[in-house]
Amino acid sequence: MTEVQACMPKVSILIPVFNRKDYIAECIQSALDQTFTDFEVVVVDNASEDGTWEICQQFAANDQRVRIFQNDTNIGPVRNWLACVEKAQGEFGKILFSDDLMFPRFLEHTLPHFECPEVGFVSTAALIGTIIENGVIRYSDASEVQRLSSERYFELLLTARVPFSPGAAIFRMADIRVNLRPSFSTCMPQDFTKTGAGPDVLLYALTAINYKSVVVLPIADVFFRGHADSFTTANSDEVAKGYRAALAWFCKTKLSKDHWTKYVARAWLSKAMNTHRLTSLTRHCLALEGRGDIVEASALLMAIARIAILELFKFAYKIKRKGVKK
Repeated sequence: MTEVQACMPKVSILIPVFNRKDYIAECIQSALDQTFTDFEVVVVDNASEDGTWEICQQFAANDQRVRIFQNDTNIGPVRNWLACVEKAQGEFGKILFSDDLMFPRFLEHTLPHFECPEVGFVSTAALIGTIIENGVIRYSDASEVQRLSSERYFELLLTARVPFSPGAAIFRMADIRVNLRPSFSTCMPQDFTKTGAGPDVLLYALTAINYKSVVVLPIADVFFRGHADSFTTANSDEVAKGYRAALAWFCKTKLSKDHWTKYVARAWLSKAMNTHRLTSLTRHCLALEGRGDIVEASALLMAIARIAILELFKFAYKIKRKGVKK
């Protein structure tokens, strides 16, 4: 190990920020409060205009672990994430969005699992709400640590039972540099850089496919703040569209035809339930990396029927169990 390498932090906590003066101080402080102390905090301000930069400067002046940078102009959210990655010096990377928090033992809980080289990343459950006190724990289906095969993880990912936001996980920086991409060669042109929906979830997927397993912790070690100005809330339709397109691309190009058919079928059902409208199957296939022909539409219809029947059986079973308990 060289002298320069010895001085490098173990972890880079990456905070991309734009106009978050009401949240950025609490966000940075949550990073500094980690019980595991070998880390740096990299903040890249995306040309904020509301006093965010001045708050970042105060933290950098008071703590040498905080390294701050500012873009001359706003380069969009995804490219600002990549700017953070470019500045990072750590072996591991934790993306912390500027309106969210990480709880003090996040690094302490997650880092030991990387002692196994077969583990691609470690994610945790998340507390989600407007404030911590009214938060609801999500993505905590088990009572203990789960080491999942990549195949099992994809099943959970494609049915939205694990987080899409990389803010719930920690990765090797080498994987972030390769797998966090601003765009993908989808059949239908998509601007993934507007909201970041797509590049974020594919960071998980493209990393997992190169490892035998991933680790999911049941404890909520991050807080995702819901508020009117968040990207997810303000652009909910665009976010949903980005996730559908990105995951369909992943299934089509990296997994199998069966994975793609099941995912696109679930996406069709979900969209129909949310909008109360039935979309043309051929048009739906075309929008999600398909050919849009009658053969493909027929296969999709059969998959939709199987999924719908299975969900009805699950619903009936739940009703029956409730009746037995009474």
